Amino acid sequence: MEILSLFGLIFSIVIIIALGYLSRVTGLLKSKDSTILNNVIIYLALPALIFLAIRNSQISLNFLAIPLVGWVVMLSCAVIAFFVAKLFSLKRSTIGAFLLAAAIGNTGYLGYPLALGFGGESALAKAIFYDIFGTVVFAFTVGLYFAEVYGDNAQKIHKIKEIVTFPPLIALFFGLIFRNITLPLSLLKSIEYLSAAAVPLIMLSIGLSLRFNKLGQHKLLIILLCGIKLVFAPILAYAIGSVVNLSPASLAVAVLEASMPAAMLSFIIGLKYGLDVDFLSVAIVSATVLSIITIPIWQYVLTII
Repeated sequence: MEILSLFGLIFSIVIIIALGYLSRVTGLLKSKDSTILNNVIIYLALPALIFLAIRNSQISLNFLAIPLVGWVVMLSCAVIAFFVAKLFSLKRSTIGAFLLAAAIGNTGYLGYPLALGFGGESALAKAIFYDIFGTVVFAFTVGLYFAEVYGDNAQKIHKIKEIVTFPPLIALFFGLIFRNITLPLSLLKSIEYLSAAAVPLIMLSIGLSLRFNKLGQHKLLIILLCGIKLVFAPILAYAIGSVVNLSPASLAVAVLEASMPAAMLSFIIGLKYGLDVDFLSVAIVSATVLSIITIPIWQYVLTII
């Protein structure tokens, strides 16, 4: 993608995110509306998008190497974050929050629209594999383990149940099952309508979630987090992807997904299991805003390497 087109795509996404943010601060939408919006995305629009992308794309076993890169990146980021957390002598709930924010990227909500914009449905299918088999499985296994160990709400977490009941994962498997099966045109049209709503709704949801208060706290920790998430992670993804001989298209998607900022999913896990959500909210906002600059830089670097 040409650099002007790349920045144009980022700019259009930023506009929709800004509309979501302005809708909240002006009172057009309330913070509680984000819960309804997220439910529409997770249970309807996003599964429709994933179902069509998987059903309509050429899928191969080589795609499984893409989430493998993601796992190496996330585990490496978590290890670095653990030593940084120990260096700062953070309280337990903040350690868990820092580990989640450093390891888990926004590979679905932000990664899908960008992959679709950068490379079309073929890139989106690869991004889905990175997100579902990489980020989602990591979040509901290793991520929930962090929540168990460092969270204030001591409780046993049913990790397998969280994974198998996740609607986007169910949609992925249905997309695979129905790849060579003809479906009624009316049903496909309905799914397409829902799918078309996914990207704008995701962008609005991100905007609704942005909070710019408390940015002065944890300043150095946030800088280090952004360094891990937005600089180290994509560099490592490129190195690992090259070692495992990913195709140029798959490598570009792996680097794109690895360059995503901290995920809203980490905030949801932190909120549910008693991690430091004040830190998580600041971390997500800071990394998301800065990623507007770093994501196009990494994509441009890929075109000249």
